[in-house]
Amino acid sequence: YIHVKSMLNNKCLTHSISDTMRNTTSCMVIYMYNTTLQKNGLLTLCCDRILHEVSFDKYWCARLVLDCLLAFNDPSTDRMAVAICSILAAKISTEQTAMLGAKNMYMRKLLSLVKRRIEEKAVDITLKFTLSALWNLTDESPATCVVFLAEKGLNLFLELLQTFSSDAAVETKVLGLLNNIAEVSPLRGALITKTFVEQLKLLLWSPNVDVSYFAAGIVAHLVCAGQNCWDEQAMPRDELLYQLGKVVLSWEQPKEEMVAYRSFQPFIPLLMSLHMYQVQLWAVWALHHVTTKNSKRYCSMLVKEGVDDVLQRLLQQPASNEDVRRLARKVMDVLHENGYTKDL
Repeated sequence: YIHVKSMLNNKCLTHSISDTMRNTTSCMVIYMYNTTLQKNGLLTLCCDRILHEVSFDKYWCARLVLDCLLAFNDPSTDRMAVAICSILAAKISTEQTAMLGAKNMYMRKLLSLVKRRIEEKAVDITLKFTLSALWNLTDESPATCVVFLAEKGLNLFLELLQTFSSDAAVETKVLGLLNNIAEVSPLRGALITKTFVEQLKLLLWSPNVDVSYFAAGIVAHLVCAGQNCWDEQAMPRDELLYQLGKVVLSWEQPKEEMVAYRSFQPFIPLLMSLHMYQVQLWAVWALHHVTTKNSKRYCSMLVKEGVDDVLQRLLQQPASNEDVRRLARKVMDVLHENGYTKDL
């Protein structure tokens, strides 16, 4: 067993570490049912700096780790596997996350780990890593979201919210994943139920801004669903819109970055919802938050995806809400400060 972690302190050894990672994963493939070797392999991989900094085939590694999760029913293996997967799922492409997350056997196993914690009423590190892995696997991946719903993940997550209602970290991860589902237009109807909407109304006003933010994001997407989705459930859509506008204006900017986005494409339909300014308000608040907290990453992404043009048109629209215009102007100011100039 090679002590790779100590090698990270020497930059000259980065190439050797990459080779070691490839050799480790190759051995894990060859000796898939050797418990000791698999655990040593996971121990080698289970290091933040390796997973973040070292170059190796992260998709292949994530698939291997999920296969390992299926092969062994062991708490330590579960913990290491979901920890590795939670990081790698955010490092690979959206196409690759879909190839992993859309496999029913992987989804079923991950959800079984969640179900076990609900039954035991235990919030442990394995649950938190599993929720992070599921959140990242559903990000920008409609196919994974479909499998999540097909495997009864929604009912399980609603039960999570009820069982661990006082745990903000669990609530944030659950709502983050459900926000990914709400971004997918054809799937919104599955979320519009009396049980979930009642929970959302409470979570909107959580004292924890992370929880409130993701609850509001779900509301912003769900109110954009067809009126028939709401009529069938006799849900208070207008009341939710009113509460959404109030809660966004009540937030103070948190000191730390709350969320990471792969793309701003889901924001564009929200920004264009002129008949629902509250939806626009959440979207521009979110854009202002991430561009101020991580300008280097998000300013270029925002311009590359044309969101700045959408904001510019919004500012030129006389019918735009005053608070929306104020926040949109702040986002454009951040772009200008970082060298992205537009004539307004």
